Amino acid sequence: MTIPHRIFTVLSTAAVLISGVAGAQDSVPAAGITPIEKAPALTAMQQAFEGVNWATDKKPNLRAKYYIYLISASWCGPCRLLMPKIVEAYKTDMKEGKLVEVILTACEQNPAGVPAYLAKYNAGFPGIHISAPDVDRFVGFDKNDMKRGIPFVVICDNNGKVLDKGHSAFGSWKATIKKDLEAKKAVKR
Repeated sequence: MTIPHRIFTVLSTAAVLISGVAGAQDSVPAAGITPIEKAPALTAMQQAFEGVNWATDKKPNLRAKYYIYLISASWCGPCRLLMPKIVEAYKTDMKEGKLVEVILTACEQNPAGVPAYLAKYNAGFPGIHISAPDVDRFVGFDKNDMKRGIPFVVICDNNGKVLDKGHSAFGSWKATIKKDLEAKKAVKR
């Protein structure tokens, strides 16, 4: 073997070893350094609610597993009868948005009426006016449902899958969510 050939072989071997060590450093974290984890993918609801201009200071819990859109108005008699029941469930059974987040989509005469409507019932959930452009991005929400009259409720999972909707959907929200949770558990098994 000639000297130039030996030098080439040694340099080639050294280059392979060095690149292997550099690659190994990239894949094995040094002591005391934690590798950066990928952020979890956003759910459909998180994406839909990102950057929304809410009519209230309260923002929705983006970690909720279920969302209830409440299409309602302060001038509507049946809405006024339903609102105290929803507020009570939100404060007790729903634990203020931990598992289930309620979102008032208000049909008030103007957007300024939304906070007043929520305040009248001491509701702790977020609200938005039906005319807000952000409403069009809400997953599982269809403005055509308003043609059926109000109050109207839409129950979705955090990916925007509509589980139930209608005038009486709120009356069975617990059963609807329980059924969905059991179905999801069965799929995991």
